[in-house]
Amino acid sequence: MKKNIHKKGAIELSMNTIIIVVIGITILTLGLRWIYNIFGGLQEQSDKIKTLSEEQITALFGASDKAVNIPSSIISVQQGKEYNLRVMMRNILPAPHAFKYTVALEEGTAPVNSVRWYKKDIKLNSGEGFEDIITFNTKGYALGTYRFRVNLMCNDCTPAEQESAPIILEVKAK
Repeated sequence: MKKNIHKKGAIELSMNTIIIVVIGITILTLGLRWIYNIFGGLQEQSDKIKTLSEEQITALFGASDKAVNIPSSIISVQQGKEYNLRVMMRNILPAPHAFKYTVALEEGTAPVNSVRWYKKDIKLNSGEGFEDIITFNTKGYALGTYRFRVNLMCNDCTPAEQESAPIILEVKAK
């Protein structure tokens, strides 16, 4: 009879062990999920803070005497992602004029139509500014560094007036 009692106790001990292990794994899984949810949004919040900082820099550049203002001329983007760069252009000439700006690739090989910007004439009074977003779509870009130039041209000036600013786009791995 004693042998039966010992066997019953051994089964109870192993059942308790299994239950404790299952409860422990469940609590560990829930705890890891909770920690992931807390820290998972940090990258997104960091990107939002960076965007807000760039907007504030652009607002400060609005008081600049330059014709083309770019808050950050060096951009780092993951391959296959889009990046919106805020630019501000200003008529620094003494009279109203019509302007147009282009984004030209100076170094590297970028896919056709991978950069979007406002392509119509812009009429600006003296001292007036125009703000736009240049969109870089890095889908189809190879990893590496690309150099672009934003050229602001006065369409009705004699002699022709032109201002420019460089943009360096670094495409990095996902």
